[in-house]
Amino acid sequence: MRFLSNITIEHAIAHHLDHLAPEKIISRRSLKMSEELNLYLSEHIAAVSRLSSLLPARFFDEPGEVARACRAIISGEGKFPLLSAQIAERLFSVMGTNRSLSPGLLIVVEARNNEDKCKFVALLKMEAQPVFKEDRRSGPGGETYIDLVVDPVALPAPGRHLQKCALIKAEHTPARPEILLIDKQARDAGVAGFFHEQFLQAEYCRDSHFRTKKFVREFVKWANKARQEHRFTPGQLDETVSAAREALRREKLSLPEFIEKTIENRGEQNDCLEAMAQRNVDAQFETESKASERFRKISSVKLDHACQIRMPQHALSDRNFYTAAPDPDDETVTVITLRSRKYQVL
Repeated sequence: MRFLSNITIEHAIAHHLDHLAPEKIISRRSLKMSEELNLYLSEHIAAVSRLSSLLPARFFDEPGEVARACRAIISGEGKFPLLSAQIAERLFSVMGTNRSLSPGLLIVVEARNNEDKCKFVALLKMEAQPVFKEDRRSGPGGETYIDLVVDPVALPAPGRHLQKCALIKAEHTPARPEILLIDKQARDAGVAGFFHEQFLQAEYCRDSHFRTKKFVREFVKWANKARQEHRFTPGQLDETVSAAREALRREKLSLPEFIEKTIENRGEQNDCLEAMAQRNVDAQFETESKASERFRKISSVKLDHACQIRMPQHALSDRNFYTAAPDPDDETVTVITLRSRKYQVL
C-alpha cells in the first residue's frame, strides 16, 4: 500500500464525530461520489501512501471490533454502511471526553489498488473544514446521514487537514503487514496511543520498507565512523558503501553473509555485526526498492566548509573520473581527484 498511484474508490462514507459537544452523526448511506470528491479522496490517499513517515502495524492476535469490520469490508462479507458505522462508533467511544483530542470527520473508504487488484480500507480522520459542507439528510426510515458537498475551488492540497490515517489491506506478510499508519498531529514520529492501541487495537511492527531504510542508515553510519577513525581508507569506504548499494538490488539481504563478503578484516566484521545488532538492524530481510532508490542511484560525498559532491552512483566507481585517497603526509586529510574534460561554472 505504499506508493499508490492508480486506485479506484468503490465506496466512501462520512461520520461526524464531536466528542466535546457531544454530537455524533453516524451515516447509514454511502457518499454520492461526484467527480471532484472522487478525485480528492483518490489523491489524498495516494499522497498519504507516499509519506516516508508511514508506520507499519498489525492488529492484535485477538482481533478487535475495527479489525473485524475492516476485514469484512474487504472480503465483502457485510454491508459497507453498517460496518463503517461500527468503526465510527468505536472511535467515538474511545475518544470519550478527552479534551486533548480533536473532533472531526471520520471518512471510511473502500478502495482498490488497480496495479495489483487488491482491495483495501482507508480510515481518514480529518478536520471539519469549509470545503466539505455537511449536507445532513434524513432517509425514508427517519435515519440521519451525511452527504459531502465539495467546493472544488477551495479544495486543499492532498495531505492538508488530515489528522490521522490508517490504510488496511487483506493480503499481508511479515515484509508487507496489514496496516500503515500516519499521525499528522504527532510531535514525534509515532501515532497517538488512543488511535492505534485503543481504537484500532493494533501494534507497531516492521515491514521491508522500514528494514531497508534502517539498514541503509545504520550501515552507512558505521562505515563513515570506521573511516573517521582511520580503520578504513577513503577507497575502502567507497567500496564498502558501493557494495551495500549493490546488495540492495537483490530481493533479500542476509546481513552476516553481506558483512563477511564485503569487509575483509575479521575484527571489523565483528565490530560491524555488533553495531548492527545494537541498533536493531534485522539480520535477514526482504529489500524494498523504493526505500533504497535514492541511495542506490545517487552518491553524496560531504567535505569541509559545508561542501558536498553529488553524483550518479556509477560516476563514483569510475576511476578515470573520481578517486579518493589519504594524503601520504597527513592521514586525516583525504585527497579527492576529479578528472573531467567538461568544466563549467553555473
